[in-house]
Amino acid sequence: MSAGHERTLDLSASIASRILAYILDSAILFAVAMIFATIGFLNIFLRSDFGEENASDAATWSTAALLLLTVPAWALASLALFLRRGQSIGQYLLGLRVRREDGSTATGGRLAFYLLALHPLLYHPLIAGLWAFFAAVSLSFWATEAVFLAAVSLTILSLVAPLAALVSSLASRERRALHDRLADMKVVRIAE
Repeated sequence: MSAGHERTLDLSASIASRILAYILDSAILFAVAMIFATIGFLNIFLRSDFGEENASDAATWSTAALLLLTVPAWALASLALFLRRGQSIGQYLLGLRVRREDGSTATGGRLAFYLLALHPLLYHPLIAGLWAFFAAVSLSFWATEAVFLAAVSLTILSLVAPLAALVSSLASRERRALHDRLADMKVVRIAE
């Protein structure tokens, strides 16, 4: 191994710093979700004669769609941050960065795969609530069994992925989570 690789491995992020970054990112995800929720419930309020009448089905379903827009908005914002900076906001605040296993900067396709490979930022317990809501709505609205099963599966993945990331990080000497391994990535401290 070259000296550069050894130095990179020495700079692996600690579990504590990764958890704290995740908590900070979770607070930001909550704020993003609340923006969509506010717009959605304002939609119901305005379309129900300022709460004097029941909202129409169209108003209810458009609100559901607005709430679900949290997921792609969060995914695209996270991807944009990883593409631009190589880090989430929580990682930025804690001096962490995502790199390829060999220490190089990841490309757009690799970063997209990194998020889709059970990354807890995209498969988040808060997002599990949105998928569970979608599963419930799909039963009473337009969806097929396949749509319902997909929503339930995404709900379960969003609950399990953060736990899988934690357990796999604890089991790894390099503190690499499952999503890091699947995408050939690692989280490192930024050298001062």
